[in-house]
Amino acid sequence: MRYPRIIDDGSVWIVIVPPLIWALHFLAAYWIAAVWCAREAGSLTPAAWSIIVLTILALVAISLIGRVAAVRYGGFTRPGRESAGDTQADRRQFLGHVALLLCVLNAAAVMMTAIPSVMFGRC
Repeated sequence: MRYPRIIDDGSVWIVIVPPLIWALHFLAAYWIAAVWCAREAGSLTPAAWSIIVLTILALVAISLIGRVAAVRYGGFTRPGRESAGDTQADRRQFLGHVALLLCVLNAAAVMMTAIPSVMFGRC
């Protein structure tokens, strides 16, 4: 019996995972900063380092999902190529393209979430 992979052909999980990674990163980063500032109320540097490590891990995870979207689903499209067909290959490529664009958007969102911890040195 073959068990399906979570991010398998035709699965919408590849579209859901990058925003989920960003949301978890957002909550964790602001939770770390809030708890640190409530306890220490001084320098934000130790909390900033943990947020930076968390950001790197989130970006690696999002880039792996983007690689899956590009390689397995054929997420790259060429300008001028019409993808309005109703075949399985067209749907697969559309899903990969949407997932790849979401990966780029959520990678930018993860970096924007981490910027305040780097910019501000004190709580």
